[in-house]
Amino acid sequence: MQRVVEFEDGDIVLDTDNDTRIFLAPRPVSENDRRYERGRDLFIKNREDKPDIYYMYRWTEIPDEEERITIVTRNIAERFLEEHGLILADNPENRAGSILGAYGYGVLEEF
Repeated sequence: MQRVVEFEDGDIVLDTDNDTRIFLAPRPVSENDRRYERGRDLFIKNREDKPDIYYMYRWTEIPDEEERITIVTRNIAERFLEEHGLILADNPENRAGSILGAYGYGVLEEF
């Protein structure tokens, strides 16, 4: 799926086929598989010398339902990944243990 987004420096094409996939939701394995009828994928559009663009692709296998691409902030992208037990590879210092350590909690002592 593609979406053209207007920025101050020109139009940007967000393309789920060519942009970097960060997280892909499970897909149905057959036509009869109803476990995964909808999902959200996370992508990043890398831009040279400009901030990267994070976006969610909401897909569906249900006819007549609309699929869409929504731009999200890096913070929302990080939260989305944390919900699935993951972190952004380029930002490992945001792990929960590091955050707790910054507040004075010692992982070994507290757990």
